[in-house]
Amino acid sequence: MTSIERPGRFIRSIEAIQGFLIGGGFPVFTISLLACWELFLIGMLLVPPSPSAFGSFAEDFRIWCFGYDPATGRTEWAYVMAMLVPQLMMGGFIALFWWEPLREILRVPKRAAAHIGLAGLIVAGSTLGFAYSNSTPATGELPFPAEAIRTAFDSPELSLVNQEGSLVDLDALRGRVVLLTAVYASCGHTCPLVLSQTQAALTELDPVDLEDLSVVAVTLDPANDTTEVLAALADGYGLEAPLYNFVTGPSPEVERVLDDMQVARTRDPETGVIDHANLFLLIDREGKIAFRLGLGERQKVWLTTALRILLKEQRATG
Repeated sequence: MTSIERPGRFIRSIEAIQGFLIGGGFPVFTISLLACWELFLIGMLLVPPSPSAFGSFAEDFRIWCFGYDPATGRTEWAYVMAMLVPQLMMGGFIALFWWEPLREILRVPKRAAAHIGLAGLIVAGSTLGFAYSNSTPATGELPFPAEAIRTAFDSPELSLVNQEGSLVDLDALRGRVVLLTAVYASCGHTCPLVLSQTQAALTELDPVDLEDLSVVAVTLDPANDTTEVLAALADGYGLEAPLYNFVTGPSPEVERVLDDMQVARTRDPETGVIDHANLFLLIDREGKIAFRLGLGERQKVWLTTALRILLKEQRATG
């Protein structure tokens, strides 16, 4: 290639890019990309649960992006709208701003099809790539991403009484690992799953580790969950203090603790049923919230792993 040909090719490349951005190629491609992404998001909402790599990826996507709770099937629709609306607004803006070149290129279906196809391939390829990377290893277990999801938020101030009438204060538990959750005695839906997942996780731990662990379950129904009611709940599951603490107190104080834990909840005024988030806050020896986990088979494995990590850590001195 001669020195004269090189600048010519460079200029043609610049002109091609300018033509794409100014002409109809850019709006067709971008709107198609946004539309394919919208279809992908809608698809993630509709994919049924399955043990396949793609089914597992879809469920994880819903949990992290849509606030999906596998135990109840509940989806936080505010999260869904936050994911869907921006693409619609951006697509509308592009269509309005590039209306004339967009209309011109759409008059030639073959030219528009190339841009639409490219956008579809990008989203499809990204989806397959994410699903493949999410596929479980040969052991069937996705490694716990401890470093990626670890936090260091202050734990809530909590000073309530347990099922035996003893004071449980998180400050007094500093130096221990604490599993903090929320349940209520009359719950017949997810609270039993929360308690069974807790039991299953602790069963996998060495007995010596349990000496440095405390489980604190805050009532979601302080008006009805007295210490006697919580004692019956603990007895029913065979969960004894001081390892397991079902705590209650004055309603305003309990509600404040639940708010600090960021436990979303609503009570049906007719049935009294409390619809609530299901979560486990794992507090390290320094009193910091290290991990925030939920219900589910994978989360059950992660719960045990996270507890082992925290129990192996020594409290910093000085």
